[in-house]
Amino acid sequence: MLLDVSKPKGVAVQFVFAHERVNPSYLEPVPSSEPNTCADGYLIAPVADLLRMKLTSFRLKDKVHIQDMDGAGLITPEIEDSLSQPLRERLKEVRATR
Repeated sequence: MLLDVSKPKGVAVQFVFAHERVNPSYLEPVPSSEPNTCADGYLIAPVADLLRMKLTSFRLKDKVHIQDMDGAGLITPEIEDSLSQPLRERLKEVRATR
């Protein structure tokens, strides 16, 4: 838990480490690409990495996030082609449940 000294209220943050599996049962470890910097200066993970993490976790909320990303056109053919076969199968499953 991280604490803001000016506002002593706990904020829960989950850290994930590159090249490590968040859960031993996960198909793949967390990717480790360089983050992108948005116009406001915040660092954000590349869409391809976010998709891999969502397909690896594959909980209901991850599936909904994948549907949102797909609906917004963020999952390009290049990103899809870069996925491992098991993750492509999961993407196909999410798309079939729309």
